[in-house]
Order: sequence, then structure tokens, then C-alpha cells
Amino acid sequence: MALSSSVFATAQPASTPVSSKQNAQPLHLEVGKMIPRQTDHLWHIDQGLVRTLTWNEDGDLVTLGLWGAGDCVGRLLSEITPFQMECLNNVQLRPLPLSGLDDLGVVMRSHLRYMEELFSIISHKRAPQRLLRFLDWLGDRFGRQVEQGRILDLGLTHQLLAEITGITRVTATRLLNEFEREGKLMRLPKQQMLLQFSSGHPDRVTSMARHRAKGKRNV
Repeated sequence: MALSSSVFATAQPASTPVSSKQNAQPLHLEVGKMIPRQTDHLWHIDQGLVRTLTWNEDGDLVTLGLWGAGDCVGRLLSEITPFQMECLNNVQLRPLPLSGLDDLGVVMRSHLRYMEELFSIISHKRAPQRLLRFLDWLGDRFGRQVEQGRILDLGLTHQLLAEITGITRVTATRLLNEFEREGKLMRLPKQQMLLQFSSGHPDRVTSMARHRAKGKRNV
């Protein structure tokens, strides 16, 4: 089921308010590389996709956020330990000293917003809705609008989709096949995906009312 546009409005990553990032030398990292965890500056993403993550006592990875061009990432934006920043494709970044930020509060509010959105999605109990809403969120956040829908060109594997949404790779593959048969998406070459479903769905609007009604019944 897709997310209500009134809850998670479509938004392209806004450029971080900075004054000096254009003068910094870029850092190029390949897919799978970890971004250095500097404590004296942030990293401004010029291109590519970055995942911030941690892991629990059992060694299970926990995705904290997904970040693209225009976003900032860095150890300074998280209190969680352990903490890593992984390149999900080829990434270009620039170091951004705190003195170069016009408003650190804008960066922190942006992080909080997108992390809250992601956590609300992956906490959904049913795997099909969880994965479909996650794809919808990706489409709003990183997708390219075309006449037929939204194109995701992130190179996300079935394994990575499974990791982020807390399902198995086999389940992710099965659900993607089902979504394709239902006409919700189309797989394209080079791990691209065309999302063909609308982001407006009444489930999202009524979920809080159902939650409150359930709470009253349990009193």
C-alpha cells in the first residue's frame, strides 16, 4: 500500500545551506566503501547514495537512514554507537566544516524528518505493505518522475531491500515478483525500477484512528 501524500509529501533533497563546500576537494568512494567518520566536519553528498547504519548484539544490521545528493552525513549527527556510513553506489562527497554551515539546525531537522519517516515504514507489521511503502518512500525521495510513473535508479539489490525492511531476500524477491504481476512496478535493466502505483492511499489516513480504537478496546 502506498503512503498518503499528505503525510509524506514528495520532496527532492534540498541543498544544505553552506558557504564553503564549493571550495573543498571532493572525495570519491566506490560502492561498498565506508566513509571516514571524522569528528570535526560533516560530509556533503554531491552524488551517489549513502546508508547510515548500526548493528545490534546479534550482529544484525540496522539501517538508520538513506541519503543522497544535497544531503549531509557525519558522525556528528548521531549519538549511536557503533555507527558507519556505507556507500551504496559510487559516491562523491565534500568535507564540510561546521564553520561552513549557515544553519546546522536545518541539517539536523532534515535528518530527523527522514529518519522518522523511514522508521515508521519499517515498523509496519505486514511485509508486503512494508516493502511497498518503502519503495514508495524511495520514489518520493530519490525517484525521477516520468509519464509512466517514477524511476528508481539506485542499484538496490534484493538483499539490500531485504536488510533495510527486515525481511528475507527470498521474501523480497517473491514480493517484487508479485508487485510486478499486479502492475505496481516494472523491473528495468541495470537494477532500475519503474514504480507505477499512486502515493495516495486511505490506509495511511485511517491508521491512527484504528490504533486509537484498538487502544480503547484494550482498556
